[in-house]
Amino acid sequence: MPFIEVRAVQYGGELNYSRHWHETFSVGIITGGRSSYVNGANVEVVEQGSLVVMNPGDVHACNPIEGTAWSYLMFYFDQSWFGRIQAELRGEEDHAFRPYTRSAMHASHLANAGEQLFAVLTDAETGRFQREVTIIDFVMLLDRELARATMENPDAGPKIERAAKYIDAHFAEVLRLKDVCAAASLSSSYLIRTFKKHYGVAPHEYQTNRRIQHARARLREGLPISQVALETGFADQAHFQRIFKRLTAATPGQYRSCTGPQPNSR
Repeated sequence: MPFIEVRAVQYGGELNYSRHWHETFSVGIITGGRSSYVNGANVEVVEQGSLVVMNPGDVHACNPIEGTAWSYLMFYFDQSWFGRIQAELRGEEDHAFRPYTRSAMHASHLANAGEQLFAVLTDAETGRFQREVTIIDFVMLLDRELARATMENPDAGPKIERAAKYIDAHFAEVLRLKDVCAAASLSSSYLIRTFKKHYGVAPHEYQTNRRIQHARARLREGLPISQVALETGFADQAHFQRIFKRLTAATPGQYRSCTGPQPNSR
């Protein structure tokens, strides 16, 4: 089922994430402890029974409050697949993913449903049919609870988006600020200020996140870590390992072993 990826952290008291983003629609469930959750300009404390919601591209970070235990589950949904399910639920023909406005909520019934979904997905005795039904049940429940949104950003015009697209197209290269500015037809000071306001990170941080997103995809394909480091533009494998762990709280080897191609057991 390539449209979903799951992760569990039993004790995250020592984990610290830098601000980052995903290409997927991501939902986290706090199963123990308390943590500080940042999503864009929103900052709040979340605890057991809370859900955190990240639309694709939302710059965020969730870290334990000092001195406290912390555990959580994460679900990463392919946004094209999720958009199709949204359209089916609403009787619409447009399958584009619809972002949500709520970035966090306390909902014990949703948290319980998410824990049940994780149990089903990680039970080796559970068949694909039951897994798919349980996934859709959870998505239906989740969609009913979250407000629908357009997520418009009136302060960020097409020029800033052109800058991001330029970085997307050249993420593995050694970029120069003047080239990004030229692509967007903006001065450096305006670009940096507005880009950070719109995306929540500076242009160079955006490039790093884009590199890590590409690396995740290649690691899921089972490629050697050294090849992935080279493809994504890192100076060396050690540098790649440090940045990857800082943004995902897992080493490239750990990530590949959990998400890469697995022998077909059925």
